[in-house]
Amino acid sequence: MEDVRGLRVVYVSHCVLNQNSVVRGLAVRRGMLSEVVGVLDGLGLGVVQLPCPETGYLGLKRWWQVKDQYDCVGFRKYCRRLAEEAVSLALEFEGNGVRVVAVVGIRGSPSCGVRETSTGWVGGDPSKAGRSVRVWGMGVFMEELEKAFREAGLSVPMTDVDVSRLKESAAELREFLGRLI
Repeated sequence: MEDVRGLRVVYVSHCVLNQNSVVRGLAVRRGMLSEVVGVLDGLGLGVVQLPCPETGYLGLKRWWQVKDQYDCVGFRKYCRRLAEEAVSLALEFEGNGVRVVAVVGIRGSPSCGVRETSTGWVGGDPSKAGRSVRVWGMGVFMEELEKAFREAGLSVPMTDVDVSRLKESAAELREFLGRLI
């Protein structure tokens, strides 16, 4: 039998493949973001599911939070450990001819946003939190992942998908990845 592997992988935020890890009330699919998975499959890319730092750190019964809460020493250390594990796997891939094409995060996420993250609540009574606001910049985990890739000598392009406009976002992702492969 012939080995037909494509020798290209994409790292994706955990909730792309598992919406069950999203804060209660914010999941947009029963299982996975099939629009995103379809793009990756259509391009013949392997998928590495990143761990969900928010679920791992605070569990499934957590409140929604913005980057202001997650941007603390303890959570950054936790994210750094996860990032170093992801980079170790990337180095193994790269050292064996498998190219890490990109990282795909979740736009607006306090942890996994790449182009946009969220702000707007600095703590206290969550019933008085109001609405969060998307702002330009990366979430905590993506900042740590980018830094870990850079320190390991790997240049991995990063982007994110917008769950509030999945069809358009999937088309943008296809174009982004098409330029890289």
